[in-house]
Amino acid sequence: MENKEIIYYPVLDTFRERAQEIEKQIKDWLLNNLKITDNIDEANAILVWWWDGFMLDIVKKYYDFDKSPQENKLFFGINCGTLWFLLNNIDTKDIPQNTDELEIVKSHLMKVGIVKTDASIEIKHALNDVVVGWNMLDYFKFDIDSEQINKRFHGSGLIISTAMWSSAYRLNNGWPMIPAESKVWWISGLAALPFGYKIIRPEEVNIKIKWRTPVMVWVDGYGGKVDDVQELTISPTEHYASIAFGKWTSFDTKRMLLAEEKLLREDF
Repeated sequence: MENKEIIYYPVLDTFRERAQEIEKQIKDWLLNNLKITDNIDEANAILVWWWDGFMLDIVKKYYDFDKSPQENKLFFGINCGTLWFLLNNIDTKDIPQNTDELEIVKSHLMKVGIVKTDASIEIKHALNDVVVGWNMLDYFKFDIDSEQINKRFHGSGLIISTAMWSSAYRLNNGWPMIPAESKVWWISGLAALPFGYKIIRPEEVNIKIKWRTPVMVWVDGYGGKVDDVQELTISPTEHYASIAFGKWTSFDTKRMLLAEEKLLREDF
């Protein structure tokens, strides 16, 4: 990447009281020390404060599918929460001012076509994962159909994840963590037998669900929740979001250290 001055468009979750306090604290500093703008068209990077879930929402809000990934803006996040897989845990004085101070991770987007029980269709995109079901009190029948996997099983849920988000499943299940920029997907049943997990290359995957109770799908968490789902198709895209980190750290090393740190915490 050619070295360029970074012009930030700052975004905070200002509906939260803590974020409002942070905004007041940093506003003057930003104006005096960074190149920022209130006009998003002038910016080449989005500066995000808060936590991983908010970062995901902002990436999808500002990613422009009418442009190429190279034409889209960088996303640089600063941690204000607890875990920070997608964020930088740094002081405001250390925010990079030029692109040669950044390490860029390409997060490839999955396209999710959802058919609801009333035959309406919703299209969403996922950076991290698509979760179907996941209510431990329910038990669904899943039919998965693709070139690499053709499977029928019963379980409480199903996950399809990009490589970037495999860190969450290491936390919860001790499964392997896949290098973030690997172009593979992870498919796993939840409370499902006989189905553990499978790693596949990205391709169109059709999933049909049957049961007596309504089925819910979460696309990158609760913000992407869709109710009354009958069927969905997940497809790879050529689009990727450029998630930026400070040059001083390896993203995959950071993910592993954070996962191990949380696994050892007594309050986890």
